[in-house]
Amino acid sequence: GGVKTMIIDTHTHIMTLDTEGYPLADPNASYRPTTDGAADLLKAEMDGAEVDRAFTISAGFYGWDNSYAMHQSQGRESWLGVGVLVDPASAEGPVELQDLVAAGACGIRIQRHLFYHRDLDDPISTPLWAKAGQLGLTVDVNASQSEYGAVENRLKEFPETKFILDHCGYVADTLSPETNTVAPVVELARYKNAYAKLTFLESASSEAFPFRDVHWMAREVIDAFGPDRCMFGSNFPQKMYSPKMSYAQTVELFAEAIELSNEERAWILGGTAVRLWRWAE
Repeated sequence: GGVKTMIIDTHTHIMTLDTEGYPLADPNASYRPTTDGAADLLKAEMDGAEVDRAFTISAGFYGWDNSYAMHQSQGRESWLGVGVLVDPASAEGPVELQDLVAAGACGIRIQRHLFYHRDLDDPISTPLWAKAGQLGLTVDVNASQSEYGAVENRLKEFPETKFILDHCGYVADTLSPETNTVAPVVELARYKNAYAKLTFLESASSEAFPFRDVHWMAREVIDAFGPDRCMFGSNFPQKMYSPKMSYAQTVELFAEAIELSNEERAWILGGTAVRLWRWAE
């Protein structure tokens, strides 16, 4: 009995193999769509796992062109929220962001990968960070732990803006689990506007699902931030981003596999995310 917890997947990338209709920013890049990841395929996975809503981030290989995610979200606003990519170095960026929000976007991701290579606290991007705050957007910060000094500067500069630490700074990129660390992430927990996305377990683990060797990392982050600033995400499409587990297992990880209290589960599976983005009711 009781009220069913709203489950919200906070990390998906929708994509199409139709690169003529939706061209890649760099047609020769190795990072490109390798599987069909349309919104309806995501919805089928969500329905199978009883996920209510999802947040999708325009995939990096589209560069600053958000049209695929924006087009796919039309008519699906009740369950799909879109985060966009805007060139942090562009003088037009803040206006473009405002236009995207007017067209239905409800979040933004800022990163120094792929098509922008300056530090995240470079003054050239300050107008974009400021505009995101003025628009009341939650900002997804896709940064490695080595960039967390710059991230901290932004957390201090915009205390009213909510920032998500994507993948907890890639705790595991190419490291063996012995050397994985969440220490730099835990350091930022003292900033109340910092939130943690617990999407790193598969890549951090040297084991198969449910990745028991890295549950301690999730525990340290949850204890530092509190569950009401932590969230799960699937990394859909699985084939491309999380081949070691199925979509349903990404939910199961936090619904069952990791030792958590019921209250912690409720926050991480959806309670936190309800408050981070504007959802069409």
